[in-house]
Amino acid sequence: MKLLSATFFILLFSFQFLTVSAQVCASASNIYTFIYRAKKYEVVKEKKSWVDAAACAVLRGGYLVQINSKPEQDSLFNQIKNNSGIASNYTSVGDGGGAAYVWIGATDKKTEGTWLWDGNNDDTGANFWNGQGSVGAGGGASFGYVNWGGMSTGAPKEPDNYLSNQNAAGICLGTWPYGIAGEWNDISSANTLYYVIEYDSSASSGFNNLLLPSNDVCIYPNPANHQLNITSNQAEIMTSVAVINQLGSIVKRENASNKSKILFDVSDIESGIYFINIEFASGTTITKKVVLNR
Repeated sequence: MKLLSATFFILLFSFQFLTVSAQVCASASNIYTFIYRAKKYEVVKEKKSWVDAAACAVLRGGYLVQINSKPEQDSLFNQIKNNSGIASNYTSVGDGGGAAYVWIGATDKKTEGTWLWDGNNDDTGANFWNGQGSVGAGGGASFGYVNWGGMSTGAPKEPDNYLSNQNAAGICLGTWPYGIAGEWNDISSANTLYYVIEYDSSASSGFNNLLLPSNDVCIYPNPANHQLNITSNQAEIMTSVAVINQLGSIVKRENASNKSKILFDVSDIESGIYFINIEFASGTTITKKVVLNR
């Protein structure tokens, strides 16, 4: 009983500490929240570098936003422009044509010219663009949705790695010589800007499972090619595992046969970003993001 009490005290202290830390990294009074397709987003109106913004996003249980479609882009920009209370000139970015921007989760800091959706800053993520636009070295190629500056005229002019020091992307709130409001530009990650956090579900709070260690799961490798190893704490057994695409549709579901460790075949699923939804015998569920890349 004493051991259980001590364990609970440690977990409660950790919960309180992380909750305070999350509040310190972003004040609730400076956050605008909205829901798009059952997922929660937060527009944080506090200026941070890209790295610090990503760190705060992780501390709050999310990641800097990953934009995968024009409807998501349009919804996000509408919320920023019309509902978040951010002035289109709240700041001026010198290496971004003097316009104001809001950070998103795109970066090529790991390898110049290889753009990843890496909103939690762990140097992994979906590769959605390689190279530069026409005002840079040119020859850029996309592997998913992009909205670089110049797309409104038919072809991307950005990114261009101006001054050889632009390794993070932001949504422009105004215009600059190579793009219009809503389009993306690569700028120095040292700029301090507002940012957008995305969560894996509308119910995410960042700490939902902190006091439930038995619900913890490990999914690897991530990114994965053909199989996922899914392991839960021995105190919890899994009943089913589902792969959900970014539109919220289940693309594959299997019975976990009340095991605490399974191999899940994903060789028949197309490359992309997915969510693994795990149901436990206790009735609880956990959702985690994975990248399938072949």
